[in-house]
Amino acid sequence: MALIALFREKPSLRRPGMALLGLLTMVVIGERLLTLAVEGVRQGSTEFPVWLPELGSVGETIVFYSLLFDVLKFVAIPAVLLWLAYQYGRYSAGI
Repeated sequence: MALIALFREKPSLRRPGMALLGLLTMVVIGERLLTLAVEGVRQGSTEFPVWLPELGSVGETIVFYSLLFDVLKFVAIPAVLLWLAYQYGRYSAGI
């Protein structure tokens, strides 16, 4: 519970924490929605969803969104974790 108290009292820790939470939510929900959309298209029961912008062919669209989520998972989330660790280190050092 001490970590939650730190987020409440230190705005410098709140920003990277919220960014991390937002990225994680976007990746988890986005990948699930993309999986559901791809399964429907692959079985031939539905067309590609209207709410998801299509880029060229369906295959190009799937590759683009998969690559986007991979960049978020393997580049953006570690960068935000480093930002959070840096801010926590500064807070712990009293700077």
